[in-house]
Amino acid sequence: MQPKKLLFIINPKSGNNDKSTLEKQISRVCDKNKKEYTLFYTTGKNDQEKIKEKQAEYQADTLVACGGDGTVNMVAQLLLNSQMQLGIIPLGSANGLAYELEIEDDIRESLELLMNGNSISMDVIQINDKFICLHLSDLGFNAQMIKDFEESGERGMLSYAKSFFGSLMEKKTNEFRIAFNGTEKTVKAEMIVLANASSYGTGAVINPGSKLDDGTFELVVFKPIPLKDLFSLTLESFLGDIKNSPYVEIYKVEKAEIYCQEPELLQVDGELKGENKEIKAEILKGALNVIVA
Repeated sequence: MQPKKLLFIINPKSGNNDKSTLEKQISRVCDKNKKEYTLFYTTGKNDQEKIKEKQAEYQADTLVACGGDGTVNMVAQLLLNSQMQLGIIPLGSANGLAYELEIEDDIRESLELLMNGNSISMDVIQINDKFICLHLSDLGFNAQMIKDFEESGERGMLSYAKSFFGSLMEKKTNEFRIAFNGTEKTVKAEMIVLANASSYGTGAVINPGSKLDDGTFELVVFKPIPLKDLFSLTLESFLGDIKNSPYVEIYKVEKAEIYCQEPELLQVDGELKGENKEIKAEILKGALNVIVA
């Protein structure tokens, strides 16, 4: 369904993109395509409640998240199991879900897609009955890297790379008990990923063959990786061949439980959610309508 009435939700602090012309571009494209629209700017204070109030008044059929994965996730929470659509203008540092959906990070191109794209009903992972994951969530190495990235106060892919290599020097192995598909096992891992999508915004593929609408997600276990093999694993990841690595185990599931020997930092769609000892995850099939290419 092509949108007729749009509410653009803009995070002015996302990424390091130049947003100075965003309003003019939105106006130009919407006017050209004869679409009604209005704007809402987030402040970081009670944004969801304020968006609900704005939407109750405006009654848009499409809510457009203009920001990074955190902004997209926040807006998506308001649209679960509804007829409304989610649109995305990627303005974050990594834009993982937009990358997965092949939405260009060029504002003009993503706006044109919004006007003329198709809508799919995609799955969502519910975590601990508190969070939803549209893209990728994990415990371990990557969550620590995101923490380092946030604490650096910098933005952009170069800063991501600096945090990645800094976290490499401090990566650690922990013990986890995982339960899925009627089985239970104990594993030693540096990272466990709950994957609704195939790759991070950097292009690193950690879940080849993933589909956003197949009614399942993947539990991806990264076993301890010697430094001497880290380069080859990274190369396999960017080539989409990680499933053949002896250091990676991938399980297709609808539900999963993870019990950590000690509290682990959890990240959900690029946002840190504190330390957890237990993770319970379940797929919500076709819960979100999103505009794609």
